[in-house]
Amino acid sequence: MSTHHVVEIAGLCKQFPGVRALDNASLTIEAGEVHGLVGENGAGKSTLIKILAGAQQRDSGTILVDGAEVSLSHESEADALGLHFIHQDVALVPRLSVAENVFLGRRLPRRGPFVSKRAARAAASTVLRDFVDVDPATPVAALSVAERWMVSIARACSGDARLVVMDEPTVALADAEVERVFEAVDRLRSRSIAVLFVSHRLGEILRIADTVTVMKDGCTVGRHAISTLDRTRLISAIIGREAGAIEPLGEPAAPRDDVVLEARGLSGGPLQDVDLTLRAGEILGIGGLVGSGRTSLLLTLFGHHKPAGGELLVDGKPVRFHSPADAIRAGFALIPEERRTQGLLPRRSIRENVVLAHLQDFRRSARIPTPDRRAETDRTKREIDRLKIAATGPAQIISTLSGGNQQKALLSRWLVGRKTRVLLLDEPTKGVDVGAKTEILRLVSELAAGGVAVIIASSDLEETAAIAHRVVVLREGRTAGELTRPTTEAEILHLCYQTPTTVGGPP
Repeated sequence: MSTHHVVEIAGLCKQFPGVRALDNASLTIEAGEVHGLVGENGAGKSTLIKILAGAQQRDSGTILVDGAEVSLSHESEADALGLHFIHQDVALVPRLSVAENVFLGRRLPRRGPFVSKRAARAAASTVLRDFVDVDPATPVAALSVAERWMVSIARACSGDARLVVMDEPTVALADAEVERVFEAVDRLRSRSIAVLFVSHRLGEILRIADTVTVMKDGCTVGRHAISTLDRTRLISAIIGREAGAIEPLGEPAAPRDDVVLEARGLSGGPLQDVDLTLRAGEILGIGGLVGSGRTSLLLTLFGHHKPAGGELLVDGKPVRFHSPADAIRAGFALIPEERRTQGLLPRRSIRENVVLAHLQDFRRSARIPTPDRRAETDRTKREIDRLKIAATGPAQIISTLSGGNQQKALLSRWLVGRKTRVLLLDEPTKGVDVGAKTEILRLVSELAAGGVAVIIASSDLEETAAIAHRVVVLREGRTAGELTRPTTEAEILHLCYQTPTTVGGPP
């Protein structure tokens, strides 16, 4: 039985200033195949996908779709060929309705010469039915992050698709929503539609893929049938050495006795009467499913959201943060979940992003508030070396870095400051490869050992259990319980799904 290659990529090369993003990369995807694409951050996965989508132009190499060579200069050309994409940044227009976004770039249903909004909403409801329960008339701006992802996934799976490319499609989704994505992948496979599935969540790759291609440093370094892989072999293929060569995190240093932060009866938005305490040198995990209030809690602690009730105490004294600037002055730091839209200045250099929150520390003198560029550059260079950021230097535009290196640069923003006492981390390893994830978590442990108090909210509950001294679990905005080290992912999930109780209640 002969195989039908939907897409064949050979000899693909792409050079950015100072960076060779792709170096003779290749990829072959067959009809009805779920093909996993894996590699460390900076391996070239996203660049390859953008070239296939027509969003970027290749320097050399060939792309064949159904055996015919194509030259894609615009995303609409890829869409016309049946190549549909879900990119890491959800490509939706917030001010338009869900229905309008579902048909974005495609012909809207018409009634005579006019667009029929009723028909468009009915058609959008059919597209969305197996993915997410939202009103097609709702503006996308009113949707949660998870709902936006589900709309984007539903849109990509609709229409006359030959290949659906999913670039980290589950990063913002709860377990139930991830299952819907897997069901959609199975439906596409049954219709002989190919799927290219890109994820750092190796368990998902092992579960859903038929074949896996591994990339490293812009090159294709391996193609494997899923039957030949387990988690250990896949990690070894990605990092280019035995999985055991990655040093485990080990036991975190014991926290100190002094309480740095205390929240009493914190309410507002989804939060309802939340209590917590945080000691110097402690890593406090916040567990919970999507919608539990994890992000709202961190944004409230950082002064971005104003609480409707309750109080915050720093060093035992009541405080009220009117803005994040107040929190920063008090020694608070935040790495948000959506680094591209909430954390970074994408068109600025690494240096500008790193020193952004601490400009006063880099003045030439107290009297003359002019910036000391040499000091900024030298400190940024040290952070690039310290965090092993893959970059050409401090002047490189930060948006040209891979996702994992952007996250490291964002973390370094708070390491250059002299006053960081409380570090708030929202999904700190989201979209980060296995090697960079270990480096980031080890750095967090080192900061805590030095006395920094850390709150980490992550949908990776195994990661939370591995690094945290304690885990407070939220459910529907309330505290469902508290677990102390050692704990497990299963114990955290048990609290996530049970009826909320007071902190310290029985599991």
